[in-house]
Amino acid sequence: MKKAVTITRLFLLLMTFAAMGVAQTPAELRGMVADEFGAIIRKASISLEDANGRKSTAQTDAGGQFRFTGLAPGTYALTATAPGFAATTQQLKISTGAATPVNIVLKVVISEQLEVKSEAVDVSIEPDQNLSSMNLSKNDLASLPDDREELLQVLRAMAGGSETAPIFVDGFSEDRLPSKNSIVAVKIGSNPFSPEFSGRGNNRIEVITKPGSDKLSANFQFRFNDESLNARNAFAPSRAPLQIRDISGDLTGPIIRNRWGYFIEYEHEAQDENAFINATVLDPATLLQRQFLATALTPANEDEFTIRTNFLITKKNTIGLWYSYERETEGNQGVDGGFDLPERGFDASERRHTLRASLTSVIGAGALNELRLSLDRRIEETKARSEEPGIVVLDAFSSGGNQDSLFNSESRNRLDLVNNFSVTRKNHTIKTGARIEYARYIFLNRANFGGTFTFGSGFDRDAAGNIKTDDKGAQITITPIEQYRRTLLGLPGYGPSQFSITRGDPLIKAPLWEVSWFAMDDWRVSPRLMLSFGARHDLQTGIRDRTNIAPRFSFAWAADKDRKSVLRGGAGIFYDGMEEEIIFDTILYDGVKQRQFVIKQPSFFPDIPQSFDDATKLEPALRTRSQDLDSPYLINASVSYERKLPLGLFGSVNYSWRRGVHLLRTRNINAPAPGTGLRPIADRGPILQYESTGVSTRHELAFNWKYELRRKMSLFGNYILSKTRSDTDGESVAPADSYSWSSEWGPASNDQRHRVVFGGSVNLPGQARFSPLVQFSTGRPFNITTGRDNNGDTLFTDRPSFAAPGDPEAIITRFGVFNPNPGPGEPLVPRNLGRGLGQVSVDMNFTKTFAFGRPEKGDQKGKDEDKRFNLTLGANVSNLLNKTNLSGFSGVLSSSRFDRPNRALGARRITLTLKFSF
Repeated sequence: MKKAVTITRLFLLLMTFAAMGVAQTPAELRGMVADEFGAIIRKASISLEDANGRKSTAQTDAGGQFRFTGLAPGTYALTATAPGFAATTQQLKISTGAATPVNIVLKVVISEQLEVKSEAVDVSIEPDQNLSSMNLSKNDLASLPDDREELLQVLRAMAGGSETAPIFVDGFSEDRLPSKNSIVAVKIGSNPFSPEFSGRGNNRIEVITKPGSDKLSANFQFRFNDESLNARNAFAPSRAPLQIRDISGDLTGPIIRNRWGYFIEYEHEAQDENAFINATVLDPATLLQRQFLATALTPANEDEFTIRTNFLITKKNTIGLWYSYERETEGNQGVDGGFDLPERGFDASERRHTLRASLTSVIGAGALNELRLSLDRRIEETKARSEEPGIVVLDAFSSGGNQDSLFNSESRNRLDLVNNFSVTRKNHTIKTGARIEYARYIFLNRANFGGTFTFGSGFDRDAAGNIKTDDKGAQITITPIEQYRRTLLGLPGYGPSQFSITRGDPLIKAPLWEVSWFAMDDWRVSPRLMLSFGARHDLQTGIRDRTNIAPRFSFAWAADKDRKSVLRGGAGIFYDGMEEEIIFDTILYDGVKQRQFVIKQPSFFPDIPQSFDDATKLEPALRTRSQDLDSPYLINASVSYERKLPLGLFGSVNYSWRRGVHLLRTRNINAPAPGTGLRPIADRGPILQYESTGVSTRHELAFNWKYELRRKMSLFGNYILSKTRSDTDGESVAPADSYSWSSEWGPASNDQRHRVVFGGSVNLPGQARFSPLVQFSTGRPFNITTGRDNNGDTLFTDRPSFAAPGDPEAIITRFGVFNPNPGPGEPLVPRNLGRGLGQVSVDMNFTKTFAFGRPEKGDQKGKDEDKRFNLTLGANVSNLLNKTNLSGFSGVLSSSRFDRPNRALGARRITLTLKFSF
């Protein structure tokens, strides 16, 4: 309660300051700049001059938009310029307190004169113009992959390597990107402390898609790749069959000129990809170990149809409608882990309908309202190709049916309603908004209904089945696959380490909801100083705490009078929502609806008993949520310096500190107590509880730079030096010791010390373009485990302890000397102590455009329009140097594969593109 009162008082104090000086109602001018084809023009220079000759300047952002605030009433001259386009000037009359919208269309001009000066203007103190972010235009996107999954991986690498970076498409939260052809611009890390979004802005990916156009235009594209164009994967025995056929097209034009436009797109993608298997198996005849190398075809087909329309109802009201249909089928999935044998495959399908509407209205004196509605229906299914029990031999192979995807079906109906309202008064722009999301799930989950045997490390035994020791009295460890081999031989004392199975009702129906609201104020204290502050409040199903108010503050100060440099800083709290899987698990595995049985060292294999609650007298494993489960949140503070340098070069340096609090983990609260081996609740089995007891710390130093030479090249790059420590890696990760996580503090799973991304686009003579992309990152950490359940908590997360080289059972590695059988009370090695190798990728995209056609008398007004057609040939080369980037490093200490990779990322691949546009 004290926390809630304190935060509420702070929020009210901030809002009081926001209201200061909001007595007068000067005007605001907002607009967007596009070319004749409706494409948004980024970084256009905008000049606004009043009747007394006083000028103000601005620059369009990644969405082609600009804004002037605090204007006195009167007549102004508005001038817009951009490289390669004819400048335009128009007179505007601005009234007191009004928010005046304006759309500017620039026409392409052809000039033989070579321009060598930069198009860049001075740096801005606007919150969404921070140079530590990355604003990618259509030209910048040319250097990135065409495949949407690969494109998302690159964008997330640019966003700091986060695999969960949030995606927003035209203001709507999404879990995937639209097609690359429909994207006009991408903003990464824009306005990082904005309370409009729940997550921190440093890694937020905002995508802006093509609007309807006032001129008919179209694009048709065909992408093709075949194994003959690719190099062999390092772990594949031969160059595996592969083919990609992607056909897409879009059409945009006017329905009513200057008022109503449309955009239609269709894409069909057929990908006959393959997965690589690098496992250690037993020969069926001799039961001797041998390496199993193979490839498995993983075909996928996807169709997507999208139609968007924007209608200017009045000069102050615009409505947008968007419908999308997606259908996707994937075959033989689940065999890409390296150890999974071909029979582990499953098939998946997805169908999705999305209907969206938006209404943007200029209201009264300097006010703008944005209403967005999204209705979404999604149906997903997965079905294993085999229903046989699963067999998992740690660090060797996995066979049998894929019990995780035995048969799952999920139907989701979701409503997402967002309303944002902003008003400009004098030097303040105040914005507030609210969001309501409601989703209804029907979930059928038959995961592990067939059962799974797990083989971990074991001990050498004599003919009677007793554990043997060496000359020093130490137990002799054997590998998981040797434990499996001796089990098949029927030798006494050997068997599976664990067996698990699920029985019961697989169907659940659950409604989930989220409610949030925010308020913020951008206060231009002076032409050189901007202050932004506000707060956000989130409520969600499954979260007990209702006082999750997140205050945020940032500033931007032009350090010199000529505005060549800006100092920025800020701090805030960012709450993370709870994943729906946590709620589903606690409903399903409550011991009544479904019962999970976990049997340590079962006496049966491979036959499975028909009943477990009666025949074996075992209690089921339960899934619960802690009574004090809270929303995880980050405390984030940063400071950056941005500078405009000579010859069109911009640079920035940014330091960021983050503290994670209430991070999620899983813990067996009914694990055997150390020393006694007795469970706290004797008549219960494992109780896996979701808890919010984790913490983390991250320090990050980022260098960003951009360079633009008018009509010749556009380059960008960043370098990130970071260090991330935590005591949990997510809600599904359990500590090595269920009674203590003191040894869990260590590198986070995403702790990569160095990351470099460099890319751009260079225009060559003859309408050719060369676009390189270079990525480098140091290795990720991996956890070192013993390969067995030493403490009997049914979780194979146990870690070794440190040892001296001469100690019994000591294993020497490049990370230290370890004891795989630590005694009670021995300190364990830190989590994620292992470290994989770095990765390097050099990609290249080359295009050559052939233009034909001639200017003709076009429209009814007699104006000249260019009737041009373009044919573009392209080649995208990923991993140009064919660098072998290893991954999947083993952390099982008792395995012969320890500290070795079992797979590699993609080898060199050449994708050919043919594109026709007019």
